[in-house]
Amino acid sequence: MPSPKTDPPSSSSRSTPDWSSFDPRGLPALASRLNVRLVLALVTVTLVGLITSAIAIQQILPGFFAEQTEQRIDTARDAAAFSLQGAVTREGNDPESEANAQIRELRDSRIVPAVAAQAAEVFGATVTVINDLGAVVARQSPEDPDALEGQGLRLDSEVGPSTRPVRLELPDGEQVTYQVVVSDLYSTREATLEQLRSALIGAGILALGASLVTGMIAARSLTVPIARLRRVAGRVAQGQLDERAARSGVLEIDELGQQFNVMADRLSGTLRQVEADRDRLREFVADVSHELRTPIAALRLYTELQRDGDVDEATRLEFLERSLDQIQRLDWLSTNLLDLSRIDAGIYPLDVREGDLRDPVQAVVQALSEAAVERGVALESTVPAEPVEMRFDRERIVQLMTNLIGNAIKFTPREGAVSVRLDERPDDVLIEVRDTGAGIPADELPHIFERFYRGTNTGEARASGSGLGLAIVRSIVEMHDGQIELASEVGKGTQVGIILPRRAADADETAEGALEKVNETSRGTQGARNPGTVG
Repeated sequence: MPSPKTDPPSSSSRSTPDWSSFDPRGLPALASRLNVRLVLALVTVTLVGLITSAIAIQQILPGFFAEQTEQRIDTARDAAAFSLQGAVTREGNDPESEANAQIRELRDSRIVPAVAAQAAEVFGATVTVINDLGAVVARQSPEDPDALEGQGLRLDSEVGPSTRPVRLELPDGEQVTYQVVVSDLYSTREATLEQLRSALIGAGILALGASLVTGMIAARSLTVPIARLRRVAGRVAQGQLDERAARSGVLEIDELGQQFNVMADRLSGTLRQVEADRDRLREFVADVSHELRTPIAALRLYTELQRDGDVDEATRLEFLERSLDQIQRLDWLSTNLLDLSRIDAGIYPLDVREGDLRDPVQAVVQALSEAAVERGVALESTVPAEPVEMRFDRERIVQLMTNLIGNAIKFTPREGAVSVRLDERPDDVLIEVRDTGAGIPADELPHIFERFYRGTNTGEARASGSGLGLAIVRSIVEMHDGQIELASEVGKGTQVGIILPRRAADADETAEGALEKVNETSRGTQGARNPGTVG
């Protein structure tokens, strides 16, 4: 199995992107910029819209205007035909001019040209009249084309001609058919199309300019917050771990900034934790070195005295006894250090089982009774008469009680007293250790459960401690999800309360029968008491 610390990553591992050749200020990177892409996208959309509109207008409007012009030329044709009918009828009804209407030559030379000329001027077109014999008898165009062009009209040769037959009734009742043809109409179709094309081009240029400005504003509204977030990330990367992203007003960027702040908080907390762990490790190594130096120096001194000096048997035995004490101290220190290292590494599992909590408490009290007698300290315990059933790790509770009661005995002067009380409550269990020692100053209370911490108000007992026992107590209590209550008064003593929550017992009787009970000592109802109680 490859080591994650020493072995190179396998080929199947996810490859890391190569950023060594990335140049954000280079020309190739210009097209990759977000603001450039946004502006180009907006301009492209505008161009597509303009081209689509231009094609649609070019396809629709010319036909529409051509249709309008055709309707106009048809209107001019019909009006000219009606004018010709009316003129012939009027001339035929007048006895003096009846001959003008009846005789073809007079009709074609006097009535028809006048009607054609009038229609040509009114409608701005060329009017041609063909008689019943098929001869063109009149062709009239506008007299002043320049005036028409000055009005914005253009000769529209693409529309027309338009022809309509006209039935004329002569005075004698005879009917003849003439043809009225209207062509070469002067219209605004071409001028209007040119104006529309010019307006479309102008509107397109204006739209492109507006899209550029709008795109730049929109891109800036996005790129400025992103650039601000990038600068914050750069400062964090340089070690300014207190930098945080501010709100920008853009939802997506704010969400990104929020996640960045969470990442920065975690990174800051992790780095601070690493720094704190490094400082604690440095202090830990220094404290361990100091703690090891004392017994090692004593052992060296005793060994050198026995090697170099002429000591009698009594002195030699005393040296051996003190050497044994220092060896035991080293053994105790190494055991505590090993336990703490296992706790820190997470390899200090609890063997939690159902049992009577009175047993480990009474076992420790009985085991430390002899030590209490030697120091002249009264040691007694009070436990409930009924079993205190709950789930706990017996070995760890024994270790916890040994450290607490051992400390209480060690720091209690002769003829003092140490009491241990086990109290069962509805939701938890209280283990209380009370002594009549020197007490702990108020400013030292928050620190007594720290590693290698030893108070200043402990007299000669301070030199014999390692400062690890209470740190192990705190770890064991936390592993049981418990709490520690501490009260102390200088000159009167100290009270330590351990509160352990009740763990749910297995309701299955079969499973309960399979559980090993941790009741390895007597279940007597009387509390263990130091047989050498003072007073």
